Amino acid sequence: MTPLSWVRLAGLAAGVGAVAWIITRVLVTSGHTPYPVPWSVLVVSGAAAVLAFALGWAVRQYRKGDNPGLNPLRAARTAVYAHACAYAGAILAGAYGGYGLSLALDWSHGPRREVAISGFVAALGGIALVIAGLWVEHWCRADDDDDHKGGPGGAPTAGPGAAA
Repeated sequence: MTPLSWVRLAGLAAGVGAVAWIITRVLVTSGHTPYPVPWSVLVVSGAAAVLAFALGWAVRQYRKGDNPGLNPLRAARTAVYAHACAYAGAILAGAYGGYGLSLALDWSHGPRREVAISGFVAALGGIALVIAGLWVEHWCRADDDDDHKGGPGGAPTAGPGAAA
């Protein structure tokens, strides 16, 4: 699995944000009423980020040698979950950020300002997911010399290239 990169996630967020901005501007200028983003988006994004940190903490403890009984499959699943959080967070941050920026052009109009603020708050939830995903993915990253040392105890493991 390739490591996450800030450049790829920022590009994804910017691209989704541009599309959301364009769609929102077209709909608002044609007379459609923008709807506020539910505050539950922030709560659910925050809960997913906390879950990522909780799962990643167990992997971090394993890598430090404090949790020797961790199943390697659980560590791999945690890394995949971290990737999913980062990509989903980039998409959410871009979509809701573009929505909010599009409506911020009408900042003097009170109801549109409130809808723009709800979009920005939801984008913060996406940013929290990106941060959690990147951080937990860093905790789950295997060192380059892990193949030679074996597990956390340093005993070599039998593999395809090991002598029998």
